[in-house]
Amino acid sequence: MRIAVRTYSRRRARRRPRWRGERGTMSVEMVLIAPALLMVVMLVVAAGRWVSAEGMTQAAARDAARAASMERSAGTAAAAAASSLAVADTAAAECRSDTDVSGFSRGGSVKVTVSCQVRLADLGLVFLPGTTTVTSSSISPVDTWRGTR
Repeated sequence: MRIAVRTYSRRRARRRPRWRGERGTMSVEMVLIAPALLMVVMLVVAAGRWVSAEGMTQAAARDAARAASMERSAGTAAAAAASSLAVADTAAAECRSDTDVSGFSRGGSVKVTVSCQVRLADLGLVFLPGTTTVTSSSISPVDTWRGTR
């Protein structure tokens, strides 16, 4: 009686694809990497919001201080700063401002401080605060040769 034994030659063994043992690894890699990539994207968005709010508050404070320093009295200086802030980008945002005209005199200065709230809660990152405050101040000198009342 003869028994048939099947043997594989080297040629046949080489034809087998070697990647069979790695089936499904791409899915596992994506499941592990996708949340990390999304977190990085959300951090970039949060940083962009913060930088945008910082630039907006700096510009509003600078423009309001300059407008106030060009006036001739403390009352009109405060009004000029308020009107400058009303037309700034901060008018539509959650911002508040403080104008200090106590040093309004020849050679004195006007200080404007603008604070804005930046929302971060909608990004879904647990370790970020819900909102953060960005504050900027600007001091503008009153011209020594300008007449004041």
